[in-house]
Amino acid sequence: MGKKKSWQNMRVPRPLNAVERGLYGWVEETIFTQPSVLEDSLPELRRHMSLTENVAAEGDFVLEAAGPSDRLPFQASEGDPHFLLVYQELFTRLGVRLPFTGFQKEVMTWCQVAVSQLHLNGWGLLRTFERVCLHFGFRPTSRLFLYIYDILIPRSGYGFISFWALRGCKLFGIFEESIQEFKWHYFKVLPAPGCRAFWLDDGGKPLPWVYYNRGVKDFVVHELDPLEMAVFEFLVSLPAGLPKKNNLTCRWILDNNDAVVGRFLDDLRLVEMKKTKLDRMMAMMADPTRMAPRSDLPTGVPAATAAAAAADFWYVMITPMAEMSLKS
Repeated sequence: MGKKKSWQNMRVPRPLNAVERGLYGWVEETIFTQPSVLEDSLPELRRHMSLTENVAAEGDFVLEAAGPSDRLPFQASEGDPHFLLVYQELFTRLGVRLPFTGFQKEVMTWCQVAVSQLHLNGWGLLRTFERVCLHFGFRPTSRLFLYIYDILIPRSGYGFISFWALRGCKLFGIFEESIQEFKWHYFKVLPAPGCRAFWLDDGGKPLPWVYYNRGVKDFVVHELDPLEMAVFEFLVSLPAGLPKKNNLTCRWILDNNDAVVGRFLDDLRLVEMKKTKLDRMMAMMADPTRMAPRSDLPTGVPAATAAAAAADFWYVMITPMAEMSLKS
């Protein structure tokens, strides 16, 4: 792959015009100093980068360079097709794939935060939490994630949004302490001719996480079900099995392959968690749809799937057993 154009050598971008200031004046000023530098290298990038898990689905998407006058908060002009603005590093460093997972879309919908508005470290937490949950057989949910993490909005205004750990439970170290260049490496994704954009609702309108949003929600889940609480206690206890507490980081989890990460996580579990209440509860739970999303999602979340319906059955039939197990 060709060498990236350095953001340090960029020209100073043009100032916003009066119309743009009226539309986007609520956004932090520094966001408008970050034009994309991928225009020349986008064709080569497309040849080497995977957007989807299924190779056959790569043709469902068309990449378009963000022009010199484009900025992260800008929306599609009236009459133009709605696009998704994404960072190169989401795919090349964090392993995000299109279409986004149900968990990723749930969190962005609950918090009303756009794909490009979420800092790369925020995306790193989402992906790491998801990967760890799936390894242990839990379905990651926005409720559980937002019980552990809250939205972090910069004091300077609506710039990049991330997450911070609540209740003193720093489950994972962040992906990278000082990470800057991703802000200049973004491009537009559009549906290929004949394909439907997954970022639009049934009426053809963009979903809440498509464009920069000034209504970002400081959303906190205050109470968990017994099973959710058991999973929470299990997850936050994992670092206790570490010889060094700084090893369980988003960077390590996402940079290594499934086999290496799996062995590492299983070793942590064996060190401290082998005889916990959660082990007994997990033995009861053969249904892989457990911990599925509930019906109290905000407007904009897709309708419940058959898997979620199966999970509703699990909640009704199995939760009383879980409660008894917790009391034993």
